[in-house]
Amino acid sequence: MTSIEFDELKAKLQRRLTPLLDSGVQLIMVETIESTNAQLKAQAVTSNQTLLLAREQTAGIGRRGSPWQSPPVGNLYLSYCIHSDRPLNELSLWSLGVTVAVAEALERELSIECKIKWPNDLYLQGMKVGGVLLETASLPSDDVAVVIGVGLNVASHPDPVLLQRPVTCISKHINKLVDLSMVAAAVSSAIVEMCRLSHAALQAWLMSSWSSRDLLLNQPVVVPTLGEGLCIARGLSHDGGLEVEFAGELRTVYAGEVSLGHVETQ
Repeated sequence: MTSIEFDELKAKLQRRLTPLLDSGVQLIMVETIESTNAQLKAQAVTSNQTLLLAREQTAGIGRRGSPWQSPPVGNLYLSYCIHSDRPLNELSLWSLGVTVAVAEALERELSIECKIKWPNDLYLQGMKVGGVLLETASLPSDDVAVVIGVGLNVASHPDPVLLQRPVTCISKHINKLVDLSMVAAAVSSAIVEMCRLSHAALQAWLMSSWSSRDLLLNQPVVVPTLGEGLCIARGLSHDGGLEVEFAGELRTVYAGEVSLGHVETQ
């Protein structure tokens, strides 16, 4: 994406986001940045209701601090910061909620079927296409700054050999170019609307929306925190954990890596 194309994207996105901007959301777009999440965390005190989009990230961050590959070729690198007075146990559902909200937005705008790998990876036909990262930062008040990052492979994707896993991009999946401003506006609106839900509404919506998109549901999975052996994923718990069947018991996993396993055959 050239600088001229980026300026055109900015103008189109501002037009598409007029209702959000009129409601108090601030939009910032930059060509290059180390990490949109890191930038908003560093400026959390003054960044309430701020959307930050970048053409390129040079030090994108994934879950557990892993690098997020961010090629500057028409992909979406976006973060949203909002100040919240909600307790941390309620905010723990926001990462899941944003992931579902982004999936719904893509399905609605592009007529594609998204799957979610717990807790916050987005997949198309078994290949990763994006992910969500939620972080918090302290504020001088009793509120907390919540920074929600979304990375989506729209026009390109990193080398799957380097990542050692299958990846794709939306344009390849639907076999045509995708309007990045449309995707950015749909995702931005979905994030802001999700953050405005009450905790009860979010919990009810998650429980009704998750299972149809659950990539792991009833699949054998590997959960290193539970030790050796396969588990069977049984869906989302009411408080956002992953329920798995392990050694004849139902356990709930709240953190750590979970990967699809396989059943050995003789």
